[in-house]
Amino acid sequence: MNAFEALFWSLGASWQFSVLYPFVVLIFSGFIAVYFLSSKISSIGLRLFLTFLLGLLPAVIYFVFYPIYESDVGNNPRIVLLEQGKAVTISTFEVITLPNCPYCVESIDAIVQLKKRNPDLDVIYKILSSSNNGGHVAALLKKSKIKYAFVRHNSDLKKITKGSFPTFAFRQKGRSDVFVWNNNTFGSCALDFIEAN
Repeated sequence: MNAFEALFWSLGASWQFSVLYPFVVLIFSGFIAVYFLSSKISSIGLRLFLTFLLGLLPAVIYFVFYPIYESDVGNNPRIVLLEQGKAVTISTFEVITLPNCPYCVESIDAIVQLKKRNPDLDVIYKILSSSNNGGHVAALLKKSKIKYAFVRHNSDLKKITKGSFPTFAFRQKGRSDVFVWNNNTFGSCALDFIEAN
């Protein structure tokens, strides 16, 4: 989350709108600038060029540095039925990681923000490690005060992760199945889904 997105997020916007609002603001302010500048230009060709340059270019440049991913416009979790699928009594959000996986480390910032915004949400990182070595992930989680546990790769976890890390698993209160996202499908829409449930 960049500073522009964080501004909208801190004002109470959803995760998805925090990603989309910067584009709206940039395009709107660009066209306002075009409106004031184009009144002084008589050439239609130059006006059209300015409309493109000032109206769309700031949003295009912003998109180059902060793209919108498919997971920011749609929520596509995989639903997994576990072998011992009992309905849970409290909603739980689990992030299944490897000790030194760089993508797993990157996931921590967003989850810390999610936990700050939803302090009652039960969040736990499950670090796959047979030697209780949490690597960089455990060190950052300890610093961020996010719960974590060392686990072995059992059949349920294999079914959930399918070899992709980090894997995000949400167990909704009253349900026995698990909503699962891998690193490519987890985005602002998934975060909104978790907050809403």
